[in-house]
Amino acid sequence: GIAIFFLFALYNPANLTVDKMYWWYVVHLWVEGVWELVMAAVLAYLLLKLTGVDREVVDKWLYVIVALSLFTGLLGTAHHYYWIGLPTYWQPLGNIFGSLEILPFFGMVLFSFSMVWKRRRDHPNSAAVLWSLGCTVLAFFGGGVWGLMHTPSFVNYYTHGTQVTAAHGHLAFYGAYES
Repeated sequence: GIAIFFLFALYNPANLTVDKMYWWYVVHLWVEGVWELVMAAVLAYLLLKLTGVDREVVDKWLYVIVALSLFTGLLGTAHHYYWIGLPTYWQPLGNIFGSLEILPFFGMVLFSFSMVWKRRRDHPNSAAVLWSLGCTVLAFFGGGVWGLMHTPSFVNYYTHGTQVTAAHGHLAFYGAYES
């Protein structure tokens, strides 16, 4: 199922605008959408096993994080449309929903810390608990804060393709792939 959203990368149209549109689909729908959901699921599993908190509590947090991720990520893709010549109505939609993409990452930070604070047992592997907390914090700063800093099109006009973009992507991946 994960590879389905990567199929957009295999399509190579002759029109550059269409090509870039599919390229951003890969970035948002596969990298940010699918991997963010994988990160949330792995985090929920780890915190369930490490903290001993009730499964129902973990499930509720997971549903909220997944809903926020899908809601903001799908429409937030439009903040990349500024560069590729699509209709102008996408620009304000992309600015609004792209700016909301920080919410699932913030939800993961709240989720992980609240589960550790509410834990019913101390797991002997404290490094795993700290690792889980650290992953959410890094993903929040990389994917959330750095992403928010250059999401609005009037800012992205100056930051697109700079070190801000590279820092955003690399720090977000470090947080996500460490989970």
